[in-house]
Amino acid sequence: MSINKVRIDAPAGIVEVEGEKDFVEEQVDKILPIIQAAGFGANARRAQAQAEEVAERTASGDSNEEPEQAAKKRRKIVAPPKGQSCRDRIKVLKGDDFFKQQRTPSDIVEGLGKKGWTHNGNQVGATLTQMFEKGELQRTKDGGNFKYFWDRV
Repeated sequence: MSINKVRIDAPAGIVEVEGEKDFVEEQVDKILPIIQAAGFGANARRAQAQAEEVAERTASGDSNEEPEQAAKKRRKIVAPPKGQSCRDRIKVLKGDDFFKQQRTPSDIVEGLGKKGWTHNGNQVGATLTQMFEKGELQRTKDGGNFKYFWDRV
């Protein structure tokens, strides 16, 4: 009894099957049409071709890449400077007596926007929940929504 092996490398579009000859052939016959129909490995070949093209340009000194042909670059995540987190900015609003009235998260996003600070509703909502849990703000439920306020001195 001989063991046969088929290897499939995901980035290259290869799948590995191991077993007796009949079993391996049967599995390959089932898997291969699915893989081909899905274009498995096509992206890897395209990415490798782009990388080779960029390498050739770099080697030849041609650095004028067109955006469509250049390899995609990841954006660097830049953390805001100290004192500029969403929490710190909400604390500035609190210091300006913004929370003397009950405010919805959308009111708070708008208040931050008036100061020139851009934050989305999810970010502000998460920060408000943390601040409430730490006792930095108070909240009440109005219908199905929370309203945040601070009436302590």
